[in-house]
Amino acid sequence: MRRRIVLDTDIGTDVDDALALALALASPEIELVAVTTVSGDTALRARIAARLLALGGRADVPVYAGCTRPLGGGAGFAWFGHEGDGILDGSRDAIASEPAADALVRLCRQEQGLELVAVGPLTNVAHALERAPDLAERIVRLTVMGGWLRGVVVGENPLPPAVDYNLCADPVASRRVLAAGIPTRLVPADVTVRVWLTESDVVALERSALPLHGALARAVRVWSPLQRDLFAGLGAPLPAENAAFLHDPLALACAHDETFCTLEELPIEPVTVDGVFRTRVSQPGAAGTFQMRCATSVDAARFTDHVRRRFGIAGSKGR
Repeated sequence: MRRRIVLDTDIGTDVDDALALALALASPEIELVAVTTVSGDTALRARIAARLLALGGRADVPVYAGCTRPLGGGAGFAWFGHEGDGILDGSRDAIASEPAADALVRLCRQEQGLELVAVGPLTNVAHALERAPDLAERIVRLTVMGGWLRGVVVGENPLPPAVDYNLCADPVASRRVLAAGIPTRLVPADVTVRVWLTESDVVALERSALPLHGALARAVRVWSPLQRDLFAGLGAPLPAENAAFLHDPLALACAHDETFCTLEELPIEPVTVDGVFRTRVSQPGAAGTFQMRCATSVDAARFTDHVRRRFGIAGSKGR
Protein backbone atom coordinates (compact mmCIF):
# COMPACT_ATOMS: atom_id res chain seq x y z
CA MET A 1 0.00 0.00 0.00
CA ARG A 2 1.35 3.42 -0.94
CA ARG A 3 2.19 5.82 1.88
CA ARG A 4 0.20 9.05 1.60
CA ILE A 5 2.66 11.74 2.65
CA VAL A 6 2.89 15.48 3.15
CA LEU A 7 6.49 16.72 2.91
CA ASP A 8 7.23 19.68 5.21
CA THR A 9 10.51 21.24 4.12
CA ASP A 10 12.90 24.20 4.25
CA ILE A 11 13.85 23.50 0.65
CA GLY A 12 16.34 25.76 -1.08
CA THR A 13 19.26 26.09 1.33
CA ASP A 14 20.88 22.67 1.83
CA VAL A 15 20.29 20.76 -1.42
CA ASP A 16 19.21 17.63 0.48
CA ASP A 17 15.60 18.90 0.63
CA ALA A 18 15.46 19.11 -3.16
CA LEU A 19 16.97 15.63 -3.39
CA ALA A 20 14.35 14.33 -0.94
CA LEU A 21 11.53 15.82 -3.01
CA ALA A 22 12.96 14.24 -6.16
CA LEU A 23 13.29 10.91 -4.37
CA ALA A 24 9.64 11.11 -3.30
CA LEU A 25 8.64 11.60 -6.95
CA ALA A 26 10.77 8.61 -7.94
CA SER A 27 9.32 6.33 -5.24
CA PRO A 28 6.25 4.30 -6.28
CA GLU A 29 5.74 3.43 -2.60
CA ILE A 30 4.85 7.08 -1.90
CA GLU A 31 1.86 9.18 -2.89
CA LEU A 32 2.94 12.79 -2.39
CA VAL A 33 -0.21 14.61 -1.28
CA ALA A 34 1.27 18.07 -0.71
CA VAL A 35 4.41 20.04 0.08
CA THR A 36 4.58 22.69 2.82
CA THR A 37 7.49 25.08 3.26
CA VAL A 38 8.97 26.53 6.43
CA SER A 39 11.76 28.95 7.50
CA GLY A 40 12.55 32.42 6.23
CA ASP A 41 11.16 33.40 2.84
CA THR A 42 8.72 30.52 2.62
CA ALA A 43 7.10 31.95 -0.51
CA LEU A 44 10.45 31.66 -2.30
CA ARG A 45 10.90 28.16 -0.90
CA ALA A 46 7.42 27.30 -2.19
CA ARG A 47 8.39 28.54 -5.65
CA ILE A 48 11.48 26.31 -5.55
CA ALA A 49 9.38 23.28 -4.61
CA ALA A 50 6.79 24.07 -7.27
CA ARG A 51 9.47 24.43 -9.95
CA LEU A 52 11.00 21.06 -9.08
CA LEU A 53 7.57 19.44 -9.07
CA ALA A 54 6.86 20.91 -12.50
CA LEU A 55 10.23 19.71 -13.82
CA GLY A 56 9.36 16.27 -12.45
CA GLY A 57 5.98 16.24 -14.18
CA ARG A 58 4.01 16.63 -10.95
CA ALA A 59 2.71 20.18 -11.08
CA ASP A 60 -0.54 18.74 -9.72
CA VAL A 61 0.96 18.43 -6.21
CA PRO A 62 -0.08 21.55 -4.23
CA VAL A 63 2.56 23.63 -2.43
CA TYR A 64 1.75 25.75 0.63
CA ALA A 65 4.01 28.44 2.08
CA GLY A 66 4.28 28.35 5.86
CA CYS A 67 5.87 29.95 8.90
CA THR A 68 8.66 32.43 8.30
CA ARG A 69 9.98 32.81 11.86
CA PRO A 70 10.57 30.45 14.80
CA LEU A 71 7.69 29.90 17.19
CA GLY A 72 9.98 30.85 20.05
CA GLY A 73 11.19 34.08 18.44
CA GLY A 74 14.91 34.66 18.53
CA ALA A 75 17.32 35.51 15.76
CA GLY A 76 15.36 33.71 13.06
CA PHE A 77 16.17 30.91 10.68
CA ALA A 78 19.35 30.52 8.64
CA TRP A 79 19.30 32.12 5.20
CA PHE A 80 22.30 31.86 2.90
CA GLY A 81 21.16 33.99 -0.05
CA HIS A 82 21.66 31.37 -2.76
CA GLU A 83 18.18 29.90 -2.34
CA GLY A 84 16.75 29.12 -5.78
CA ASP A 85 20.05 29.36 -7.67
CA GLY A 86 20.23 26.68 -10.33
CA ILE A 87 16.54 25.85 -9.99
CA LEU A 88 14.38 28.94 -10.50
CA ASP A 89 14.30 30.15 -14.09
CA GLY A 90 11.55 32.77 -14.20
CA SER A 91 8.74 30.25 -14.60
CA ARG A 92 5.54 31.10 -12.74
CA ASP A 93 4.43 27.88 -11.08
CA ALA A 94 1.22 27.86 -9.06
CA ILE A 95 1.48 28.25 -5.28
CA ALA A 96 -1.57 27.67 -3.09
CA SER A 97 -2.80 30.71 -1.15
CA GLU A 98 -3.77 28.74 1.97
CA PRO A 99 -1.17 28.99 4.78
CA ALA A 100 0.72 25.77 5.42
CA ALA A 101 -0.53 25.27 8.99
CA ASP A 102 -4.14 25.63 7.84
CA ALA A 103 -3.50 23.22 4.99
CA LEU A 104 -2.00 20.67 7.38
CA VAL A 105 -5.07 20.84 9.61
CA ARG A 106 -7.46 20.53 6.67
CA LEU A 107 -5.59 17.71 4.96
CA CYS A 108 -5.22 15.65 8.14
CA ARG A 109 -8.94 15.98 8.82
CA GLN A 110 -9.95 15.16 5.24
CA GLU A 111 -7.46 12.41 4.46
CA GLN A 112 -7.37 9.00 6.07
CA GLY A 113 -3.96 7.48 6.73
CA LEU A 114 -1.96 10.64 6.13
CA GLU A 115 1.69 10.69 7.21
CA LEU A 116 3.97 13.68 7.64
CA VAL A 117 7.66 13.78 6.77
CA ALA A 118 9.29 16.87 8.29
CA VAL A 119 12.77 17.67 6.98
CA GLY A 120 13.05 21.22 8.30
CA PRO A 121 12.26 23.07 11.54
CA LEU A 122 8.99 21.89 13.10
CA THR A 123 7.35 25.34 13.21
CA ASN A 124 4.55 24.59 10.73
CA VAL A 125 3.61 21.42 12.59
CA ALA A 126 3.63 23.20 15.96
CA HIS A 127 1.39 25.96 14.59
CA ALA A 128 -1.01 23.37 13.19
CA LEU A 129 -1.16 21.62 16.58
CA GLU A 130 -1.90 24.95 18.28
CA ARG A 131 -4.87 25.47 16.01
CA ALA A 132 -6.11 21.88 16.17
CA PRO A 133 -4.85 19.84 19.13
CA ASP A 134 -6.74 16.81 17.78
CA LEU A 135 -4.27 16.77 14.88
CA ALA A 136 -1.92 14.60 16.95
CA GLU A 137 -4.46 11.78 16.78
CA ARG A 138 -4.98 12.15 13.02
CA ILE A 139 -1.37 11.95 11.84
CA VAL A 140 -0.60 8.26 11.34
CA ARG A 141 3.15 8.77 11.61
CA LEU A 142 5.55 11.70 11.82
CA THR A 143 9.02 11.11 10.39
CA VAL A 144 11.53 13.77 11.44
CA MET A 145 14.95 14.39 9.98
CA GLY A 146 16.52 15.67 13.17
CA GLY A 147 17.95 14.78 16.51
CA TRP A 148 21.33 14.09 18.11
CA LEU A 149 21.19 10.84 20.08
CA ARG A 150 24.50 9.17 20.86
CA GLY A 151 26.95 11.28 18.93
CA VAL A 152 27.51 12.67 15.45
CA VAL A 153 30.92 11.85 13.98
CA VAL A 154 32.31 12.93 10.60
CA GLY A 155 35.54 11.13 9.88
CA GLU A 156 36.99 10.88 13.35
CA ASN A 157 35.66 14.29 14.39
CA PRO A 158 32.75 14.47 16.86
CA LEU A 159 30.22 17.24 16.31
CA PRO A 160 28.18 18.99 19.04
CA PRO A 161 24.40 18.65 19.49
CA ALA A 162 23.91 22.06 17.86
CA VAL A 163 24.74 20.42 14.50
CA ASP A 164 21.09 19.25 14.61
CA TYR A 165 19.88 22.40 12.88
CA ASN A 166 16.30 21.29 12.17
CA LEU A 167 15.30 20.85 15.80
CA CYS A 168 17.65 23.44 17.32
CA ALA A 169 16.42 26.19 14.97
CA ASP A 170 13.06 26.38 16.77
CA PRO A 171 13.33 24.58 20.12
CA VAL A 172 9.89 25.75 21.28
CA ALA A 173 8.26 24.18 18.24
CA SER A 174 10.41 21.04 18.50
CA ARG A 175 9.49 20.44 22.12
CA ARG A 176 5.80 21.02 21.42
CA VAL A 177 5.69 18.61 18.47
CA LEU A 178 7.76 15.83 20.01
CA ALA A 179 5.66 15.96 23.18
CA ALA A 180 2.34 15.92 21.29
CA GLY A 181 1.92 12.14 21.29
CA ILE A 182 2.20 11.66 17.54
CA PRO A 183 3.79 8.30 16.64
CA THR A 184 7.25 9.58 15.73
CA ARG A 185 10.24 8.21 13.86
CA LEU A 186 13.49 10.15 14.34
CA VAL A 187 16.18 9.94 11.68
CA PRO A 188 18.95 11.87 13.44
CA ALA A 189 22.21 13.39 12.28
CA ASP A 190 23.95 10.42 13.93
CA VAL A 191 23.07 8.36 10.85
CA THR A 192 22.44 10.93 8.11
CA VAL A 193 26.08 12.10 8.10
CA ARG A 194 27.01 8.61 6.88
CA VAL A 195 25.29 8.92 3.50
CA TRP A 196 26.12 11.25 0.63
CA LEU A 197 26.26 11.73 -3.14
CA THR A 198 29.66 11.68 -4.79
CA GLU A 199 31.16 13.77 -7.58
CA SER A 200 30.50 10.86 -9.96
CA ASP A 201 26.83 10.93 -9.00
CA VAL A 202 26.60 14.65 -9.75
CA VAL A 203 28.24 14.16 -13.15
CA ALA A 204 25.71 11.40 -13.88
CA LEU A 205 22.86 13.76 -12.98
CA GLU A 206 24.35 16.42 -15.27
CA ARG A 207 24.43 13.92 -18.13
CA SER A 208 20.82 12.88 -17.60
CA ALA A 209 18.28 14.03 -20.16
CA LEU A 210 15.70 14.71 -17.45
CA PRO A 211 15.19 18.43 -16.66
CA LEU A 212 14.67 17.63 -12.96
CA HIS A 213 18.07 15.94 -12.78
CA GLY A 214 19.74 18.93 -14.38
CA ALA A 215 18.23 21.24 -11.79
CA LEU A 216 19.34 18.94 -8.97
CA ALA A 217 22.90 18.84 -10.33
CA ARG A 218 23.07 22.63 -10.58
CA ALA A 219 21.77 22.98 -7.03
CA VAL A 220 24.36 20.50 -5.75
CA ARG A 221 27.10 22.53 -7.48
CA VAL A 222 25.91 25.63 -5.62
CA TRP A 223 25.68 23.90 -2.24
CA SER A 224 28.74 21.66 -2.27
CA PRO A 225 31.42 24.33 -1.57
CA LEU A 226 29.22 25.91 1.10
CA GLN A 227 28.78 22.53 2.78
CA ARG A 228 32.53 21.95 2.67
CA ASP A 229 33.23 25.33 4.31
CA LEU A 230 30.58 24.73 6.98
CA PHE A 231 32.03 21.42 8.10
CA ALA A 232 35.60 22.67 7.91
CA GLY A 233 34.52 25.45 10.27
CA LEU A 234 33.20 22.80 12.66
CA GLY A 235 36.56 21.07 12.63
CA ALA A 236 35.28 18.20 10.52
CA PRO A 237 36.72 18.39 6.99
CA LEU A 238 34.73 16.29 4.56
CA PRO A 239 36.02 13.47 2.37
CA ALA A 240 36.89 14.73 -1.09
CA GLU A 241 34.19 12.56 -2.69
CA ASN A 242 31.35 14.03 -0.57
CA ALA A 243 29.34 16.30 -2.89
CA ALA A 244 26.16 16.50 -0.79
CA PHE A 245 24.86 14.74 2.30
CA LEU A 246 21.63 12.77 1.94
CA HIS A 247 20.14 13.76 5.30
CA ASP A 248 16.59 14.39 4.10
CA PRO A 249 16.42 11.66 1.46
CA LEU A 250 17.26 9.09 4.14
CA ALA A 251 14.39 10.31 6.33
CA LEU A 252 12.05 10.27 3.34
CA ALA A 253 13.06 6.73 2.41
CA CYS A 254 12.63 5.48 5.98
CA ALA A 255 9.00 6.56 5.80
CA HIS A 256 8.35 3.62 3.46
CA ASP A 257 11.29 1.30 4.15
CA GLU A 258 12.83 1.29 7.62
CA THR A 259 15.26 -1.48 6.68
CA PHE A 260 17.78 1.05 5.35
CA CYS A 261 18.47 1.74 9.03
CA THR A 262 18.52 -0.07 12.33
CA LEU A 263 15.73 1.41 14.42
CA GLU A 264 15.31 1.21 18.18
CA GLU A 265 12.39 2.17 20.39
CA LEU A 266 13.98 4.74 22.70
CA PRO A 267 12.72 6.99 25.50
CA ILE A 268 13.48 10.48 24.21
CA GLU A 269 13.49 13.51 26.48
CA PRO A 270 13.10 16.81 24.60
CA VAL A 271 15.21 19.12 26.76
CA THR A 272 17.41 22.20 26.55
CA VAL A 273 20.95 21.75 27.88
CA ASP A 274 23.34 24.72 28.01
CA GLY A 275 21.02 26.64 25.72
CA VAL A 276 20.90 23.91 23.05
CA PHE A 277 17.83 21.81 22.30
CA ARG A 278 18.49 18.09 22.72
CA THR A 279 16.74 14.84 21.98
CA ARG A 280 18.29 13.12 24.97
CA VAL A 281 18.03 9.37 25.39
CA SER A 282 16.76 8.82 28.93
CA GLN A 283 15.68 5.95 31.14
CA PRO A 284 12.50 4.07 30.14
CA GLY A 285 9.49 5.47 31.96
CA ALA A 286 11.29 8.58 33.19
CA ALA A 287 9.15 11.71 33.53
CA GLY A 288 9.09 13.90 30.45
CA THR A 289 10.17 11.17 28.04
CA PHE A 290 8.37 9.93 24.94
CA GLN A 291 8.88 6.62 23.15
CA MET A 292 10.07 7.13 19.58
CA ARG A 293 11.41 4.93 16.82
CA CYS A 294 14.97 6.14 16.31
CA ALA A 295 17.43 5.31 13.55
CA THR A 296 20.71 4.38 15.23
CA SER A 297 22.70 2.97 12.30
CA VAL A 298 22.43 2.90 8.50
CA ASP A 299 23.49 0.61 5.70
CA ALA A 300 25.15 3.45 3.81
CA ALA A 301 26.13 1.46 0.73
CA ARG A 302 22.64 0.00 0.30
CA PHE A 303 20.93 3.35 0.75
CA THR A 304 23.15 5.30 -1.64
CA ASP A 305 22.70 2.53 -4.21
CA HIS A 306 18.93 2.86 -3.71
CA VAL A 307 19.10 6.60 -4.41
CA ARG A 308 21.19 6.02 -7.53
CA ARG A 309 18.76 3.42 -8.86
CA ARG A 310 15.75 5.65 -8.24
CA PHE A 311 17.48 8.56 -10.00
CA GLY A 312 18.56 6.29 -12.85
CA ILE A 313 22.29 6.87 -12.22
CA ALA A 314 23.11 3.44 -10.84
CA GLY A 315 26.15 3.19 -13.12
CA SER A 316 27.94 6.13 -11.49
CA LYS A 317 31.13 5.19 -9.68
CA GLY A 318 30.34 6.29 -6.16
CA ARG A 319 31.72 4.95 -2.91
